Amino acid sequence: MVRNTHLERVGTPNKSDGASKQDGAPLDGGGVTRTDGARKTIRIATVSHTLDAAVAERLRHFAFRERISESAVIEFALRELFATGDDPTLGVRLRDAGAALRRKI
Repeated sequence: MVRNTHLERVGTPNKSDGASKQDGAPLDGGGVTRTDGARKTIRIATVSHTLDAAVAERLRHFAFRERISESAVIEFALRELFATGDDPTLGVRLRDAGAALRRKI
């Protein structure tokens, strides 16, 4: 039996600030919504971020060695991070670890 899968892009970037319409939206545990008996809609958003070169290299090697996409590794890591606390607590933890806005000047 062949099932059709429809990919729907969500979170169209806002040209003024690069933010996604989904910013601040809670993660829904997989994003798969069944629209009928044989068809699924998978909601995805494409994001692009800069990474420290050493982190990016380790990500590439890890994903290749484990035969997992880089995107899957990043999504898993973010889901694990978000599961560890509420937004204000995570914000404090990230800032305490040196995280800050990255803006091109």
